[in-house]
Amino acid sequence: MATYGIEAIRHFGNARAHDVSTAVDLVYTFDRSDGFDAVLSASGHDKVFKRADQDCWELDLRDDDLHGGDAAGADGVDIFWIETHGNHEPDGQARLLFDTPHENWRTYSGTWQLGETRNAEWIMAFSCETATEPFALWNIFAGLHLFCGAYGTMLDGLVTEECGADVAAHLTDGDTVCDAWIYGVSDWSENNNHPIVIGPGTAETWNGGEIDWASSSLDIDHLPGHGPVSESLPPSRQACLLWRWVEG
Repeated sequence: MATYGIEAIRHFGNARAHDVSTAVDLVYTFDRSDGFDAVLSASGHDKVFKRADQDCWELDLRDDDLHGGDAAGADGVDIFWIETHGNHEPDGQARLLFDTPHENWRTYSGTWQLGETRNAEWIMAFSCETATEPFALWNIFAGLHLFCGAYGTMLDGLVTEECGADVAAHLTDGDTVCDAWIYGVSDWSENNNHPIVIGPGTAETWNGGEIDWASSSLDIDHLPGHGPVSESLPPSRQACLLWRWVEG
């Protein structure tokens, strides 16, 4: 069975009061995160934490070596689900907004190193534009298997309220983590979300440009108890980044 953690930020009144841009309240954040939680819990997976609004901090993603606290956050569980406003920097770094500055209002992916000595295998970020330039995220893979994010918008609307439950249902039905994310957040009527899944591969996976997808975490990884899981790759064995997406 897998361990999982959830951080969901719906309200941004504190950030708004401090003139932080894009701090507009969301609507269906808790519907998605609660649905993800309910399905995984019902299947026997182990919830380590579930945090909301001002209990979620950028330190939860920042690497310990950079005075962060990811060991008690994203790097302390097998699968980490986060929902908030997302965007990217000009150099392609992902950024996520929080409603309390412990220590900063935003986290930047340049401060993440996930899976190095902890548990993190899969990050799922229901946030806009976190992976517009996949190569800009290479530093986050310190043993992390997959980053599941968005190369464009992720809509917060009535037709997306079930996306968390859908992703978890795909996971527990035996779909790969990659397919669970892509189909779970796309499986609704208007089909305007923009999911992408990114993961590292070895030199053997790259195979001179003739990619051996069958040896990649995108093809192998399942939730523990529901199928096989690939090995964790330290940076020394990473030779490429692979990704899949669907058009919105």
